[in-house]
Amino acid sequence: MNKNERNFWLDWMMFIVFSITVVSGFLLWLVIPNSNTSVFAGIDRAVWLAFHVGSGFLGLFGVIIHIVWHWNWLKALRGQSLRTLKRPVRANRVVDRITWISFIATNIFGILAWLLSTGLPAEAITIFDRFHVAASIIWLVFLVAHLVLHQQWVDSATRRYLPFGLATNLKLNKECQS
Repeated sequence: MNKNERNFWLDWMMFIVFSITVVSGFLLWLVIPNSNTSVFAGIDRAVWLAFHVGSGFLGLFGVIIHIVWHWNWLKALRGQSLRTLKRPVRANRVVDRITWISFIATNIFGILAWLLSTGLPAEAITIFDRFHVAASIIWLVFLVAHLVLHQQWVDSATRRYLPFGLATNLKLNKECQS
């Protein structure tokens, strides 16, 4: 497996894990907020919270691997002024930094909210819960921007590495929308 293929499958796994994290997070925040007796789709809030926390930790692990695999690229950019970089690289660097900072904040506030909620009533909302939600929304916005900046790579890697039928269906769906 070459480096591009390895990155593609890690990114695909992170997309699935983060999708679970985002969906469960929005459900916990907006649909079944702060009550141990809340149920959605036949699943109680505690199970949704377990999905959210578990997928969040899996995503964190995936991001750490992603950074390790891209370390040489990150090192190459270190110490270079933003003014000296070409426009696409500069945009990518700014978006990546904001994404990274908001991701770190999301995790720190999420872990603090999770750990400090022990012993509190289920209805309690801490400042860390609110910061976790705010940082998560910022992270999600900049993650989408990151994906947009890498759209060509995503398209070509999808065509190259996904099983033939799925890649063809994705391509046909995209052509139909144009």
